Amino acid sequence: MKKVLACLVFLGLLIASPLAYAQAIKVGYFDMDRVINESKRWAKERDAFVKRGTELQKNYEKKATELKALKESLEKKAGMLSEQARREKEREFQQKVKDLDRLGQDADAELKQMNKESATRFNKSLMIVIKKLGQEEKYTLILEAGLVAYASKEIDITDQVIKAFDAAKE
Repeated sequence: MKKVLACLVFLGLLIASPLAYAQAIKVGYFDMDRVINESKRWAKERDAFVKRGTELQKNYEKKATELKALKESLEKKAGMLSEQARREKEREFQQKVKDLDRLGQDADAELKQMNKESATRFNKSLMIVIKKLGQEEKYTLILEAGLVAYASKEIDITDQVIKAFDAAKE
């Protein structure tokens, strides 16, 4: 009987010991769109991107206006030019059309590269901030809201993430 009782006590301790050491699971989630749109730190990066895009767009529009004016001038003068001079002017015009297309493609490529680089920096910085926040606040798991089908607002830590992200150094 003592052996059975000792076995039961031992078995009870075996079962209870992991429960005694188990920690409460702390889970949180954050909304990436809110971090992107509300972060003051990210706003600077976003504003620089928009400014560069606007500059490139204005440059493209200026060149397109010049090209349109050149086309109109060619159409007006076409009857007054010799055949050879007209062909030369058309060749110049076609070269300028190609240059404008190339300018547009280069601008698109620059903006795509700029966007890719800034998104990479943003994600890297954000992951560092989230990892630090998770460790300091003893989170077991932090998820991005887009990956969660449902979560209570009580575990939404987006405001904390934004605050920590804005406070972190680049």
